Amino acid sequence: MEEEQTEDYIDFKLQRDSANVREELCTSIPLFLYKHGLSSQPTSTRKWVKQSNTAKLAALINTFQEWPQLLDTSLPSVTQPLVLAFKQYIQHHPDRYLQSPRAEVDLVEPLPRAVCKLLYTLCKVRGTKVISIFFSNEPSLLEPMLDAFESWEFRSIEGKVDPSSTANTMTWEERYIMLLWLSHLTQTPFDLATISSFDARRSSHTPPMSPLFSIFPGVAQRLLDLGFRYLFSVSKEHDAAKSLLVRLCMRPDMNRLGLKQSCMHWLLQSLKDLLDGSEPMSIYRLIGCLSFLAGFFKSCDGISIAPFIMTVLECTQNISAAGTVHTKMAYGSAAVRKLVVKIHRASAIHLLSDCSFSADSETDNMTLLGNIIDQLMMCLGDKDNPVRFAASKALSIIAQVLDPDMKEQLLDALADKLRDDLGGTGSDTAAGAPSKSDEEYPEQDLSMANPLQWQGLILTMSHLLYRRSVPEEKLPMVVALLMNALDFEQRSSTGASTGSIVRDAACFGMWSVARKCTTKELIRVAASGIRSRRNPKPHSSVFPVLAAELVLTAALDPEGNIRRAASAALQELVGRHPDVVSRGIDLVQVIDYQAVGLRSRAMSDVALQAATLGDVYLYALTDGLLSWRAIGSPNPAVRRQATTVVGRIFHLHGSVPISPLVQRIDEERAQSLDEWHGLYLALAEIIRLDPSISCRSVTTRHNSPSRQLVRFLHENGPISIDDIVAQGKKAYLAAEALCTMMAALGESSPVSVVDGIHESSQQTRDSTDLKDFEYHLAILEQSYEYSMQITPGVIPAATVSIFRQADGSNQRQLLLERILYTGKDYVTQRNPEASVGWIAALGGVFQACLESTPALLDKLRVPIHDALVSQLGEQSNWLSKTAALKHLFKPVFLECLRNGLNMMPLHQALLHCLDDRSVANSREVGSEVRTQAIETTGSFNELVHWNEAQRVEIFGRIYGLALEKLDRIRDRAWRCIMMHPDAVLPKSHRCVQVLYIERERMAALSTSSVMFFNFMLHFCNDDRLRLAMIRGLITSASSGGEALLSAARLAISRFLTMTSPADADLFYDTLLAAIRSEMPTGRLLWPGMEVLAFLLDVDVVTHDSTNHEAAADWSSSTTLLIPRFSSSSSSTE
Repeated sequence: MEEEQTEDYIDFKLQRDSANVREELCTSIPLFLYKHGLSSQPTSTRKWVKQSNTAKLAALINTFQEWPQLLDTSLPSVTQPLVLAFKQYIQHHPDRYLQSPRAEVDLVEPLPRAVCKLLYTLCKVRGTKVISIFFSNEPSLLEPMLDAFESWEFRSIEGKVDPSSTANTMTWEERYIMLLWLSHLTQTPFDLATISSFDARRSSHTPPMSPLFSIFPGVAQRLLDLGFRYLFSVSKEHDAAKSLLVRLCMRPDMNRLGLKQSCMHWLLQSLKDLLDGSEPMSIYRLIGCLSFLAGFFKSCDGISIAPFIMTVLECTQNISAAGTVHTKMAYGSAAVRKLVVKIHRASAIHLLSDCSFSADSETDNMTLLGNIIDQLMMCLGDKDNPVRFAASKALSIIAQVLDPDMKEQLLDALADKLRDDLGGTGSDTAAGAPSKSDEEYPEQDLSMANPLQWQGLILTMSHLLYRRSVPEEKLPMVVALLMNALDFEQRSSTGASTGSIVRDAACFGMWSVARKCTTKELIRVAASGIRSRRNPKPHSSVFPVLAAELVLTAALDPEGNIRRAASAALQELVGRHPDVVSRGIDLVQVIDYQAVGLRSRAMSDVALQAATLGDVYLYALTDGLLSWRAIGSPNPAVRRQATTVVGRIFHLHGSVPISPLVQRIDEERAQSLDEWHGLYLALAEIIRLDPSISCRSVTTRHNSPSRQLVRFLHENGPISIDDIVAQGKKAYLAAEALCTMMAALGESSPVSVVDGIHESSQQTRDSTDLKDFEYHLAILEQSYEYSMQITPGVIPAATVSIFRQADGSNQRQLLLERILYTGKDYVTQRNPEASVGWIAALGGVFQACLESTPALLDKLRVPIHDALVSQLGEQSNWLSKTAALKHLFKPVFLECLRNGLNMMPLHQALLHCLDDRSVANSREVGSEVRTQAIETTGSFNELVHWNEAQRVEIFGRIYGLALEKLDRIRDRAWRCIMMHPDAVLPKSHRCVQVLYIERERMAALSTSSVMFFNFMLHFCNDDRLRLAMIRGLITSASSGGEALLSAARLAISRFLTMTSPADADLFYDTLLAAIRSEMPTGRLLWPGMEVLAFLLDVDVVTHDSTNHEAAADWSSSTTLLIPRFSSSSSSTE
């Protein structure tokens, strides 16, 4: 949950700050590209730019990677200056590229390289097709671009530049952008022969078909040379080279010269040589040929392709069959399989045209088409996402040109493949047919389903819906399949979700249904044919069913992108089909695209608001909360949050159906401990919130549902201690569930005061069975061991519950003895972490005695006081200290104060915790103790419990901790000071008055700022606080972070410069005293010498010219520390 919240916060922050990022981009790019004169106007294009500046601009563009549409409003302002600068550079200063820079080569780069990097980043974020629109298409730019490319690339390859200089070598980003730009320029309407000013330049590289180059214009020869050179590249530029070659072949003037036929013959021969082993197999060469072929087939008409289609299909069939070593190696590449899918798609489109492509009279086009569709159907279950995406899109495009009968056959084939993955009797229902029972919908067995194939099939149906290729009579079947896919979930052996890809594809399908299907078409879809278990009431229309499923997915799905996709589909459904969705406008305002981004907010706020808008949404969310989305989630934090929502959702029904939950608890315990844990927590929350169960009336206790529930749970076999231990690493889940249930039952136990003792009414209820009491107590004691993993507060609440349900003072006395004495022995036999649970239980029972049982309190007061002091002692571990401070210190302190007990041990224990510097496993765990000690001190509403000397001792340390180097401790100490500003100084003190008057502004002050340290140093003028504050200040001014170090040192230098000489001398003397006081431990020795060196370096020691004698004495005192410092350092080494 924390990781997800962090990611969603970054997402939210991008949307909030996108305007500022766009403005920064638009402002920075002109400064990056041009030199500016005194008038702040651009004067000339830069020759070299800093690589760090390029990286900063690329980082700004990359922030829009997840939300590229946020960049659209500023895209012209960002892209056009880059294009213009590049254009000016190659037209006027192309020779500058090959010159060596005067600065360090590793720090600067040529301007074209930086521009190409930024343009590639824009292409990566927003898409190549969008960015290429902004490229200049002036025909006059074609030859300068070619000249620059050849000059920069070929001269560096041929060794005509300094080989040791990396600044003169083109990068792949440059080649990619320039090839992409050249392919854009090849679309000029003029014949290339008319714009070729001279013959082609020859390089050492010999391109394919070079004997035929003589018949082509010079520009075309140079373009072909570049295209074939980089077509087989291993980096990104092969895509741009493919686009360049395809567009060049499609030109009419080049067709007249036979370029298209020549390229096709060369491509087929190259493929044949690669596949039969005539040439060494190279995956990148094969990818280059196939990508060129796929682009060729996509761009050419059927007549041009007709002579070659049979040969191409034979090649792709050989690759798919993987019958030889070479074809098996080729088919192992996902890129190759994706290109084969694209070639099949283009081939199928051409086969469905009017031309006859069959070379054999016995083979017709429909047979070839059927083979292609079969191959594409097989690719829907491919292991790689790109292949499945390409196959699903290909089938939808082919279906657009199929006749209605073949469309139905295709849809039936897709549905049959889905049925093959479904087990049980639910397959017919999933295919759109009504179930045999009008009220019972059998569960779908998806445990053996292939999520990859499901994604491909559902994505294909979604594309068919988007392209309106689904016949109306097949719409109910497709909608039913999409709703099944929305509920698809599987997990891998490592616990990762593999069903999210299926639900994501289903959301696209639901969005396509809402966007592309008319209201009349959807009204004719019978709701009875749609499998729905969300609502027991039948629906006459499919709209409530669709809306309920989308609400459920948008509010409860674990994946943020799926929740947003479902929200977008719901908005489309309400917007495109008005007045057919119940409370549609209110619904889309609640299920907002941004509101569902954070899972915690979607599950709690959004789900609860949506549940109040209608029973159809209430039943859907109830069913979803009890499924794998919430209660059955593998994440314990999600289950804990879901239980609070379950309790509130269930009570919106008007009655609480506890029996089904109890039955599921008994079933799931043997199958899934995670789901059992969630169900138990949910049941406990329902009991806690139900007024009929949590009644406080003594007269209704006899027939209390909680008592009946306890009996029911025990009759069905309560979990024993051995059952908990047997769960291994998940044992804490069982312990937490049982303790939470005990705490909920305790809230429903009515009590009354009898003879001064707060007891349960003996006349109106059954006696608590001793066996139940022993069972609850044993569970509580076992839970001590898992206290660090259990939700905080559960163990104290469970202890109070046992106390409340105890049968009279005898059982309560037994409870106290078990916790106080036996519990202590129990802790010593386990790991030290169990002490946290024991102390929490001790705090809970002490709090219960304070509220109800004065007689037992007299016996408990002294033993708990002694236990608290011992747990806060030096020999205790840090976990025990923090737990004792959190659960016991305040109530025990106040009780001892009321009864006149000796307070000095508790006072000394608190001082010890504020000074705790213990280390465990190379970790300074004392910071945890100090933090909890600060919070405990701040929790007291008034400080009249301490005398003035005690307050000065305690808050002197808190003022010092407010200047420590750890951010967390400074923040907590500062909040404590804000809560008690007059704990040490009177209200008339100037700084205290500032804390009272400017409370809000001071509370928002950053504890790492110079202003904060400036303000805190004013307290150093008080003799009672000075030593403790300087001890904390030494750590911040010597070894903190860079920002903290600068702020602390700047504040010290300002303070010593502006304060009086007497106060400065007191500061110096106290600084030396602080270092000397920690000399035995050496804790402040090194940091103190760092601060001394800084003060001497900035020369603030002698800022008062009239007090040279004091400065000299201080300097001599400082030198006395150096021998001791050196000996300590050498011993440390």
